[in-house]
Amino acid sequence: MEVSRKTFTVVGAAGEAGSAVVRRLEAAGQVVRPVSRRAGVSLDNAAALRDAFSGSFGAYVMVPFDLEAPDLHEREREVCARIADAVRDAGLVRVVVLSGLSADLRRGSSLGAALLEDAMAALDIPQLVFLRAGWFMENFSKGLDFAAQAAGGTFATPFSPDRPMPMVSAEDVGRRAADVLMADHPGERVQELRGARDYTMEEATAIMAQAMRCGPVPYHQVPLAQALEGMVASGLSRSFAAAVVETARSFNSGEPWGSGARTTANTTPTSLEQWARKHLA
Repeated sequence: MEVSRKTFTVVGAAGEAGSAVVRRLEAAGQVVRPVSRRAGVSLDNAAALRDAFSGSFGAYVMVPFDLEAPDLHEREREVCARIADAVRDAGLVRVVVLSGLSADLRRGSSLGAALLEDAMAALDIPQLVFLRAGWFMENFSKGLDFAAQAAGGTFATPFSPDRPMPMVSAEDVGRRAADVLMADHPGERVQELRGARDYTMEEATAIMAQAMRCGPVPYHQVPLAQALEGMVASGLSRSFAAAVVETARSFNSGEPWGSGARTTANTTPTSLEQWARKHLA
């Protein structure tokens, strides 16, 4: 992609999707201003945020989960307000918001993304895109730690075993976000990313077990109340655990995530099979 050299601010630059945004932008010769604790720019430091956004053409913004926040959604509101202040003061031309397919439901673990969408929509941003992604495959290697669970003989989550779920890799999300930032025209405001295809949790378990060559691993759906108490016992805040459980309840009850329509535009290249071979094998 040949584009003119511009400066972009990337929030969450040390995360899976954010680091992919950075790599893609830098590979195209763009100037990147990373926002992360690793880069010395905290979302709690309003002055540092203003400096990181000032003079940029565009930005990739997101609200990271605070796993220990006593009130997750209040924490997300605070972060959204700081990002919005920095974006407004900088007068950015283009902003890409990392959001989720279930953002329209405005609850559970996707509420923070919906709040950020609201905060950005309230500003006078000429070119604004909400990039609504499906379930991140990286959840299997981080929060759910498939490898450790499989070593114990089973894989358990509070999600239904047989309802297909759109699963997407963070690398694909970051690459698409960077491409939208650099495009001549960013396209429609709401853009979905649904992964290569939908997978049930039972299918995903079998695929990951095959990649690890650890033999068959049964999938077990944990009751919601048990899942909540298990997350709290592991050190997560009750507020964060309740948000995850609410998302699982929403999914298990059949509430729609996004448009439900798979197209060539919202289908991304990395399959779960490919991701598992790379990250779990």
